[in-house]
Amino acid sequence: MSDQIAGRDVPVPHEQVLAYLRTVPSTADSSSDIQVLRARTRAEALAVRGELEPVASIQTLDVGGVPARLYRPHGDETDVLIWIHGGGWIHGDLDCYEGVARALANRGNCAVLAIDYRLAPEHPFPAGFDDAWTAVQWAKANFANVAVAGDSSGGNLAAAVALSARDRGVELALQLLVYPVLDNTAATAYKQLFRERYSNFAGHAGFGVIADERIHHLWDLYVPDVADREMASVSPPRAESFRDLAPAVIITAEHDILRGEVEEYARRLEADGVPVAAYEYIGQIHGFFQMLGVMADAEDAIDKAAAALRHAFAVSTESDATAPTPRT
Repeated sequence: MSDQIAGRDVPVPHEQVLAYLRTVPSTADSSSDIQVLRARTRAEALAVRGELEPVASIQTLDVGGVPARLYRPHGDETDVLIWIHGGGWIHGDLDCYEGVARALANRGNCAVLAIDYRLAPEHPFPAGFDDAWTAVQWAKANFANVAVAGDSSGGNLAAAVALSARDRGVELALQLLVYPVLDNTAATAYKQLFRERYSNFAGHAGFGVIADERIHHLWDLYVPDVADREMASVSPPRAESFRDLAPAVIITAEHDILRGEVEEYARRLEADGVPVAAYEYIGQIHGFFQMLGVMADAEDAIDKAAAALRHAFAVSTESDATAPTPRT
């Protein structure tokens, strides 16, 4: 467990986080109408995604039955990143992550395939995982080198398909995991400390409790059968081994209830010989990666991710062994 959660008496958010939190409700959405929730979270995401970077082309595709958009920064790219959006497996769409997809394409000098996978509760596990794997198969058939990436629940799907790729002999250049949710029983002591320490974070009463309860609710919607949560395709840390997985770039936020399980996953990957580059953003919260319009750290995180993509694709093209990247 990271000792940083107990490192300060009062958690200190970044000034841009404080400004952002003043604009959002201090309590959890109590609506039981999934369409209302999706509309609200979509509006919130569009408000913070920032100016959209121009790209050479955007294609609307049907990727083996999965709706997708293919972003090309130049037009002749032979490498592709599959972007799997977050949203707790229940909301989020291609528009919400348009800024991220365009930025990663331009700065990573690669095509980006953003997928509109099926959402729970209408389509619980394995629908989202199956769609992500279908995208991997399509990408491998159409591009020389393939990487996978996602944030939050999308990070869960990216980690899961990276394991599946290893098991099926499909080579991936990189897995980019942005504060992924990984295991519903992971880091329970960390989460309990988070509930207590973040009881009034940035003036939001019950911040820690609400975060914990929301995660449990999302797991119930995505994987209703508790027994299925033992599977590595649901909970990647349950895999027997992580050897021979694609190199990983892992991005975390200091004030995120998921940080404990993500840090533990990074340590386990490294212990099994997987090259890992880990970046923690001090003062930041879950969700910052897509907030290009309001968070300078989002720009920096995408720049780091893009640099890793360029390196990973270059290594894959040259067929050289990948050396571990120093942790920062």
